Amino acid sequence: MEFFDRAWGFILAGGPVMWPLLAVSVWLWTLILAKALWLWRVGRERVDLDLAVECLLGHAAPPPAKRGLLYDALAMYLDLPSHGGPGDAILWDVAVRHQRPRLRRYLDTILVLVAVAPLLGLLGTVTGMIETFQVICIFGTGNAQSMASGISEALITTQTGLMVAVPGMLAGWALRRAAGRRMNELLAFQKAVGSWLESKEA
Repeated sequence: MEFFDRAWGFILAGGPVMWPLLAVSVWLWTLILAKALWLWRVGRERVDLDLAVECLLGHAAPPPAKRGLLYDALAMYLDLPSHGGPGDAILWDVAVRHQRPRLRRYLDTILVLVAVAPLLGLLGTVTGMIETFQVICIFGTGNAQSMASGISEALITTQTGLMVAVPGMLAGWALRRAAGRRMNELLAFQKAVGSWLESKEA
């Protein structure tokens, strides 16, 4: 209970800018956790070329949808009514390209929120200093308590903005690297299946 009281006091001391900072923090880490969970699930996906060929030949059941990038690309291709013809390699390329935006989803938003957090902290710094100068103009330097309120707002918002941005930046960088690895796996799978389809057409 004491922790929540101190946290509430910290938010109030930071002034009104703390509320958008709090919203940005919640939004940012919701996206980070959602993306990390999705990449972890996709990273566990294992579809080798032999299984893909069995599915393409109709010797194995089509993979279930919503299982991962490779499964979904294969399932989408098999659902196309025109597959099995001379343009199979092109259709396969279309099915794989349809999966690529899923790897980039949320990453740009995460980076934008990481950039917004310290700017909001800077805004809080400016408003806190303005409040401090207003107190000095009205009361002079004799009202230390009123001056401390503005200085606290300036420092707390700056600190909070950096506390949100720095871990978010590191997490966003890690997610981009993980998404890059998944993209390489997808491209390798695309190339392997595409080569098989082209050899079948030859």
